[in-house]
Amino acid sequence: MIDSGIINVLKPAGITSNAVLSQIKKKLSTSKIGHLGTLDPSASGVLPVCINKATKLFAYYLKKDKIYRAIFIFGKTTDTLDSDGKITFVENVDIDADKIISVIPKFLGKIEQQPPMYSAKNINGKKAYDLARKGIDFQLNSKTVEIYDIKLLHKISKNAFLFEIHCSSGTYVRSIARDIANALNTVAYVGSIIRTKSGNFDIDDSVALEDITEKDIMPLQNILKDWENIFVNDEFYDKITNGCLIKCEKNNAQNVVVYCKNKLIGIGEIYDGHLKIKTSLWE
Repeated sequence: MIDSGIINVLKPAGITSNAVLSQIKKKLSTSKIGHLGTLDPSASGVLPVCINKATKLFAYYLKKDKIYRAIFIFGKTTDTLDSDGKITFVENVDIDADKIISVIPKFLGKIEQQPPMYSAKNINGKKAYDLARKGIDFQLNSKTVEIYDIKLLHKISKNAFLFEIHCSSGTYVRSIARDIANALNTVAYVGSIIRTKSGNFDIDDSVALEDITEKDIMPLQNILKDWENIFVNDEFYDKITNGCLIKCEKNNAQNVVVYCKNKLIGIGEIYDGHLKIKTSLWE
């Protein structure tokens, strides 16, 4: 079996995130695999992929912040709010940078965001995009997201602008384009989008899908090196690996990386001076 860890994949545009997983499964001959946050088919960029035991880290990484670069095209929109959709409305406008900058503050901080109708949101067991394609009426509830920063980087052409967006997990960049346009009394869609950062995973360190090999798997010890470490005496190995509480000098702490006998045991928590593993990572 190949090692456990995470690959910082550079997803290409034009394929789904699940298609990326399928290709990596074949390349590495493994079946236990998953990604840390989907990207739309038309989007490219950072897609961290967990291999084997690293799939147990989903809960710790799925909610990490994201950074995107996206081109918003104003005065035109599509049914999907991106370049994959059908054009549904066009109007003659001339949007300038100053107007955009003036409305950006409305969308910073914690906001209620309405997801796009074409999204992977679950509606009574069905994907929203499947219902939308069939013309079935449905309602999507808004959700609370946090947008830390929206930078207008530069104008590309008439009504086309490049933005950098730093936001919480679960934020829809397509919705940001729609809502900024609405504040300007027009429409917009996302012409292209690239995720440059997902949590600690940066595009500068990513690996092109076609180039991935087993050597690109970052070991668990490297991924967790910046977390607080707890080293348990060897005599407690059987207890700690069997889920028993171990006395600890530290009083309270969450998400500590536990080692024993020079082995990575898992992610633990300390409560009232007792350590217990909550996510096992040993063999």
